[in-house]
Amino acid sequence: MKKYLIPVIAGSLLLCACGKKGSDGDVTRYETYYRAVTENTKFITESENYTVSAEMTQWDDGTYRYYVIFDEPRISMYDIVIMAVEDNRPYEEAVKMMPSSGIFDATSSMIPNQVNSKAGFVKGLIISGECDEEPVELDIMVEWKDRSGKNATREFLSMELGMDGIISGNEEEVPQEEQP
Repeated sequence: MKKYLIPVIAGSLLLCACGKKGSDGDVTRYETYYRAVTENTKFITESENYTVSAEMTQWDDGTYRYYVIFDEPRISMYDIVIMAVEDNRPYEEAVKMMPSSGIFDATSSMIPNQVNSKAGFVKGLIISGECDEEPVELDIMVEWKDRSGKNATREFLSMELGMDGIISGNEEEVPQEEQP
């Protein structure tokens, strides 16, 4: 059931977000976040602050749709912005919009054990994208503010996603010392 529910929810979220026309400020923010992801050099494979899960489905036309779910917050996260970049594609070479949340649409907040969608406190967030091949490598930035709104935190995650879900994280390897 979960496998079918996620595409329906994600589709409805996309329909709401895609109907809005972005302002020049939104486009500038999009480019700024995009470059932050591609210029980052250190990634993690999972967060201590929330859970990340993902799935991919193949459509009849041979393309793939993927969904990345951020939920189960362990800390209070306000005004969340999420940006994903596929296959480390530079901004100048991108021919489509990359998945995002909180840039062209309103930001949301996640607080442990609290949900009030009307007030902007959600159980989780989903971003989705479409690609021609699987697997796809995703570099993701998750940014949020503390309750005061003065301190922002960013995490950069990297994963490879295929039909079986998250195949592997692409965390930067730390060179190990050679053994004698």
